[in-house]
Amino acid sequence: MLLPLTVAFLAGLLLGAFLPYVPLSILLILALAAVALTILEGKGRLTIRRGLTFYGGLIAGVLYWTLFIWMTSGAGLAELAGQGPVRVTGMVVEPVRVSPSHAVAVLAVSQVGEGPEARSIEGRLRLTWREADGDLKQGDRIAFVARLHPPTGTLNPGGFDYATYLRRQGIDAVASLSGPGQITILGSASGWSRWGLWRRVDEWRGQIRQAAEASLQGPARGLYLSLILGQPGDLAVEVRDAFMATGTVHILSISGSHLGLIAVLSFVVVQGACRHLPANWLQTLSRRVTPTRLSALVTTAPVMLYALLAGAEVATIRSLVMILLFLLAVWLGHEGQLLFALAGAALVILVHDPRALFDISFQLSYCSVLAIAVVLPRLTEDRELPDDRQGDRRSALARKARRWLRLYGGITVGVTLATVPLVAYHFNQIAWLGLAANMIVVPLAGLALVPIGLASAVWVLLAGAGALPMGPLNQGLLDLMLTVVSWLALTPGAVWHVASPTVFAALGFYAMLSGAIFFEAYPWFKRACILGVAALLCWWGWSPRVGGDGETVRVAFLDVGQGDASVAELPDGRTILIDGGAVYDTLDMG
Repeated sequence: MLLPLTVAFLAGLLLGAFLPYVPLSILLILALAAVALTILEGKGRLTIRRGLTFYGGLIAGVLYWTLFIWMTSGAGLAELAGQGPVRVTGMVVEPVRVSPSHAVAVLAVSQVGEGPEARSIEGRLRLTWREADGDLKQGDRIAFVARLHPPTGTLNPGGFDYATYLRRQGIDAVASLSGPGQITILGSASGWSRWGLWRRVDEWRGQIRQAAEASLQGPARGLYLSLILGQPGDLAVEVRDAFMATGTVHILSISGSHLGLIAVLSFVVVQGACRHLPANWLQTLSRRVTPTRLSALVTTAPVMLYALLAGAEVATIRSLVMILLFLLAVWLGHEGQLLFALAGAALVILVHDPRALFDISFQLSYCSVLAIAVVLPRLTEDRELPDDRQGDRRSALARKARRWLRLYGGITVGVTLATVPLVAYHFNQIAWLGLAANMIVVPLAGLALVPIGLASAVWVLLAGAGALPMGPLNQGLLDLMLTVVSWLALTPGAVWHVASPTVFAALGFYAMLSGAIFFEAYPWFKRACILGVAALLCWWGWSPRVGGDGETVRVAFLDVGQGDASVAELPDGRTILIDGGAVYDTLDMG
């Protein structure tokens, strides 16, 4: 019952999000769903219990979204946006994102104004502090004077809607400061309180950052801070572009893949260590707990530590929830029920914050893990092995390598296919080179860079060291990663820039991909689905657009922030950009 309940609740959240805009259409959909379920129950294709569960989950999702948005919106803070400068008092409630030029903090605002005009108010504010001279941490209570603004973004059809993105993150207003001494720290959380513990974690991260800055040089430093601490602000633009072009940019932001690699490595190491124990020790251990259950229990420690050092941001915590629920399933002896663990994780995440449904990181992480859950059982099915008695048989090591390549290659292809529509929709690109690049980059990161980097970070905390142990090794591995990615990025046409597919086209892609996987009993239908998937991929990769006819001049006006840019396409094929807009750190509007 968990799977249909999760699907129904998710669909209800989706309907609830559009209820304020098209209420009659949503009510019509709910009525049609009730009629359809009633018909299925009458024909005996659906039990009354399942029908009520599905429809109850659907209604619960609609109501929960509506109530959650109403209760969490900071209407008072939003009303102040656009007025004159005001004194704001609030607490830092998320890890501060640091870069060489600025720091970004999210505050839970508690008071606006000062003296007799001060009034209590609630809401979340995103504060950008340029040329900062202070070190803000979670739990710090601060005050400053700034002009508040509503979340805004460009208004290009089909473009990234930054304002909606911020609102779905719970941000009610934004503000910015420039120069040192702009913020007054009124107090800091301490002791064993919630924010006191988070402040302690931030201090650990600051200690590791200082050690990395003292030990690593060049782009390797930014890559280390991104992989271990989840601080990509120090990455050079050319490094980020190289990872983007090769389809490996997901490595730069700590997510389910990073935590999953640490979990797999820890699980395998603990399980292998148990199997190499002396026979009497292993027998004594097995009377209390099996090696598999012990491995699942021990694995929780490094995974949780990594999530904390990475800042425990929302996307990281979501991935952590998925992994911990899967480890719980292993502990309970239900490791084969990965889909149920994923359904439970989705319910936990969406009940905590239903806005995660529209978060890009949640969509990509969940879709990737779901693809692994579907592909993995098919790749690990027992197959007939070559006869070891033949003289020309391969060595055991070669067979293991072939199995590993088949397993890892299949997972890479599955995850890539599952995320193609999302990447094309959100980022307007298809990195076909990612299939090969991930086969090289992910093992290098998961089996070498992250474990060694994490071990070095833990040693800094335990020993109070001012520099990373194994500094030259970390530097060499990071430089190797950068060299490999930079070389791969030189491949001509490594990334295809495409138009965003429509939602219906993406849904059709997933429907046909599911048909190709699950309808093995109908070969003709399976082949038709495969052809449909291939056709959509070719169509998206081609991204046909209206070409010049040799006579017409086409001009498009694009919102670039402070005004409009003009893009003129001349009959001879040349394109002219007039007023490309401003440049914001790593974002060039032109």
